[in-house]
Amino acid sequence: MRAVGDRITAGYYIPGARLTLGELSTSTGHDSTALRAALDHLAATGLVTGRWRVADPHPEHRTARARSLLAGMIDQGAWPAGTALPALSVLVRVLLTERAHTAKALGELADEGVLELAAKGPARVLPAPANASARAPWLPGEKELLDALPSRTRPGAAHDGYTLHLVRHQARKRWKGGVCLPPSAMEEQEGRQAETVHRLITRAFEATQQHAPDLLPDVRSTAAQVLACHALPRTGPLYERLYRLATLATALAHLADALTAPPHSGTTQLRPHQFGLPAPRKDHEDAVSGPARRPTARHHTRRPSAPPSHGW
Repeated sequence: MRAVGDRITAGYYIPGARLTLGELSTSTGHDSTALRAALDHLAATGLVTGRWRVADPHPEHRTARARSLLAGMIDQGAWPAGTALPALSVLVRVLLTERAHTAKALGELADEGVLELAAKGPARVLPAPANASARAPWLPGEKELLDALPSRTRPGAAHDGYTLHLVRHQARKRWKGGVCLPPSAMEEQEGRQAETVHRLITRAFEATQQHAPDLLPDVRSTAAQVLACHALPRTGPLYERLYRLATLATALAHLADALTAPPHSGTTQLRPHQFGLPAPRKDHEDAVSGPARRPTARHHTRRPSAPPSHGW
């Protein structure tokens, strides 16, 4: 059966993802008997493993991908020289890469003179090596900002603050599940993200012009992370586009949070209307993380209405 093999070679599944009869039946329209035979045949060819996982002939690519994105974030000024990187457990979530591959990526950047590793504690960013291109620390100049922003946008298509967190949740869930969006839905999400990047990065630029950048460390760091994720190519297998989509969705949600951080967080607060997004809803975490808490006599939690799927 060519349908399953064609989907694998087109990149619908992340290498290492486990194929299920339910998903394959929905996507190909074939029954379980035919699908079992097809998977057994593909296992014999080496395209999938005997346990119906997509073969991963180049696992080292996970390390290279994480190293490249992390280096891009450093080059964009997410963590200036002399500052410590987040803990490994945090970087795993930012880079959407397994702990072992993330640790290897840190080691490679240390070998290149970008990072200094510590026996205990997080890695620290070193000044740019003499033979490396100059970094572009935040705050960028206006020309550099315009060059970094999406050249084509869709006015009105940007996600609001509530939907940003839902998109992050759905994108990360898809990445973890290993099944990509169809190309048309991927393009829809990429278009919405381009408009959201344009809006949030512009507001972050304005905010750090109005305040000393050192007063907005979270805005500066997350804005640089957004630019690095946005710079990832939108070409190649579908799963590479999903990686860009999911890491960018994560960075955008973090930037939206940084721009509306409460005063007690240590970050200067910016009102939601200052960057064009509504305030995050108090119940958005329930929609993202799970069902609402059980109401009590003194506290009643209203479940949020179902958001538009936007192709998910």
